[in-house]
Amino acid sequence: MTATAPKRWDAETVVAEILARARDRLTDPRLFTTSGLAGGPSGAALLFGEVSRSDASLRPTAHALLAAEAEAAGRAGGIGILSGLGGLGFAAKHATRSPRDYATLRARIDTALRDGLVRILETEYARLESGTPGADRAHFDVISGVTGLGRYFLAEPAATADTDAVRNVLRYLVALTEPVGTEAGSLPGWSSPPWPFAADERGRECVLDLGLAHGAAGPLALLSLCWTRGLRVPGQDTAVRRIASWLMSWRQEDRQDADAGPWWPGTVTADQELAPARPTVERGRPSWCYGTPGIARALQLAGTALGEDEWQDNAARAMRALFSHPDRLRGLEDAGLCHGLAGLMQTAGRMAADLDDASLSARADELAERLCARFDPASAFGFPTVPAPPHRPEPLDSPAYLEGAAGVALALHDRITRPPASDGDDLPWDAALLLA
Repeated sequence: MTATAPKRWDAETVVAEILARARDRLTDPRLFTTSGLAGGPSGAALLFGEVSRSDASLRPTAHALLAAEAEAAGRAGGIGILSGLGGLGFAAKHATRSPRDYATLRARIDTALRDGLVRILETEYARLESGTPGADRAHFDVISGVTGLGRYFLAEPAATADTDAVRNVLRYLVALTEPVGTEAGSLPGWSSPPWPFAADERGRECVLDLGLAHGAAGPLALLSLCWTRGLRVPGQDTAVRRIASWLMSWRQEDRQDADAGPWWPGTVTADQELAPARPTVERGRPSWCYGTPGIARALQLAGTALGEDEWQDNAARAMRALFSHPDRLRGLEDAGLCHGLAGLMQTAGRMAADLDDASLSARADELAERLCARFDPASAFGFPTVPAPPHRPEPLDSPAYLEGAAGVALALHDRITRPPASDGDDLPWDAALLLA
């Protein structure tokens, strides 16, 4: 008897399978154990909303998921674009096809987010005026802080964007780039207290985070995107140069291998920052959240904004080098957007489109094939994550956005549809990641 050949999973089939499985289990109360765009129903709504652009039959499912998120949002804390109420607002904006769609919901969310933004900025300006070092990353980052909110309020056509809210964020980020004095010496203004749950940060007095999710690359991306769109405040170009120059100063490169390309660490210590010369540091995981891909995208956006070819060239070289040296992809055990293959693929695809780089686009296609080969039909949604103690000891197998199957499906869908380079007035689903 001839054995049946295993089913071949290509990108289109994987996306369709994830959509079908999520829709079949829509009423399962265990489907989402949290709220917010990162892990709640609004992340899955973003997937259904994106694919519904070509298949209108999926819009009712997107609507049902937004309704489920709206119900959960009342019990959730935080206003971040990925971790709080901002995620529901972003998904609702993305699902809007006419001015009346979700108008009441969007207006209520906007009001709540403006109020929350005011509270964070008041807290931060009081800290800055007192000269107290140590910016809370949850106040300024992409995940929970005002950088993500700035992108949220920018997520409208230029004629209707809330430019007052965006400008308030930009002014704060400009102020955040001013050096701060500490007992050890002068540090960049975004130096932060260590995360209490991060083993590699505990016990340090100060951490300097380079990453796109929680560090300096996030504000750099927003400042640059706004500059390119003509939304500017005094000192913004100086702030872009401060962050980009600092990131470039932490560029690591193998002097013995001219083709090795640059890379960046995820975080550095205050002692390393204050050393007479930049020390060699360990290579970070090549992920969206920390490490080279997210930092390279931010530098490429900054180089585009201010016409700095060196920043763009280093960003492109760094991404190409990741793929030309297979050992550099070690550590990407997950499939998802945050710290997995999908996030690397989406970042590479965005950069390839903006730089018109066929080789980088081909590498993104190779990652799509690699992801499809990893699809596990025996699991709930095909891409269970590797356990990540201590904050999440159990694997995640859900249609979540940041670490789950919805994010993987969105990135694969982009490889199928090949969206154009960023044009400024659209609302791409990966804008929540500050990739566009």
